Amino acid sequence: MSSDPRIERWRDQLLSVTYPSLAGEFIRYRDDPNDEVIGAVVREVLSQGDEAAADLRRDLDETTLETLRLFSMRRTLQGRRRASLGALAEAMGGFALFPSLEEVPWESWLKSALFVGRSLGADARTVAANFRALCDGDGDARLDVAVDSMTRVASLAQCHIAEVSTTYGAGFVETLVFRGSPTMGMFGAPNRLGDNAVTFAPTANLAQLAASVADAYDAAGFATTPLGQDQLAATAFSLSVPGSYVTTTGCLSCVADGANGAASFNVVIAELPDEVDVEELARAASDTADQRALVNGQQLIVLSTVPDFDGGDELDADLGPYVDVAAAVLHGPVARPGAEPS
Repeated sequence: MSSDPRIERWRDQLLSVTYPSLAGEFIRYRDDPNDEVIGAVVREVLSQGDEAAADLRRDLDETTLETLRLFSMRRTLQGRRRASLGALAEAMGGFALFPSLEEVPWESWLKSALFVGRSLGADARTVAANFRALCDGDGDARLDVAVDSMTRVASLAQCHIAEVSTTYGAGFVETLVFRGSPTMGMFGAPNRLGDNAVTFAPTANLAQLAASVADAYDAAGFATTPLGQDQLAATAFSLSVPGSYVTTTGCLSCVADGANGAASFNVVIAELPDEVDVEELARAASDTADQRALVNGQQLIVLSTVPDFDGGDELDADLGPYVDVAAAVLHGPVARPGAEPS
């Protein structure tokens, strides 16, 4: 640990921040005063230069790294919501303080910050200035690659971010990317398998539907985890679907944590292509006691209880009341195809 009082103070300020669980969700995004605490640290480090940044970087542990990561992601979305180059500058400063270049989300959130800044009329190199001011030589070179690549980026989707709009305002869905693993070729040369990105392009406002369903469970006394992109597992349909996953145009999920003996359950909200028989899928998904499915057009909600791995008393797995909560939202006005947030 550094004996420099500045570094100790910055580290302690970062350690004092505890974001709530839902701060990690970018659909139902809410402002949080912790952002201002970390923002003040980033601005002060910037005022002290790259040597102070290097000292702080060496002092950061996994906890403070995760705090900085979440802050920088949140500032990126704030830049979009507020049309704020200042928020994007702080996001870049936060990314520059990551202890390892391998930790920086170069292809997603950092490029998204550059993209949002460009959409506000700023040059990518101007947006990246705070990163360059705090990083070391290796980071400088890696940043040049990221900035130069922006000439080929025409949409946020190319940054593995889908922009959505709900009653909460603009939001982001970070799309899943499964990196291809290198294999050895015939003559010993490594072959790089292609990356597999899961798309998120529903025809209706699936993010609004998911946000409304999650909010309804929160209002009913459950505590929902952050909504994020998911895949619709084929195993949810009583082995009636081949393969590992069902193709969707969009899929989001969260967990609704029960209280007072109520079951916790997974909530998956998906939209399927027009050629898929969603009613048949729902019948297959509802073929077990611990799972129920609801349908409206091509939209599907699957509820499944979370097993009790602690070996405690059997939880109440009657999903009937929870189905009613989801059904009221699914068949309400927000679920109409093409419905926009009010």
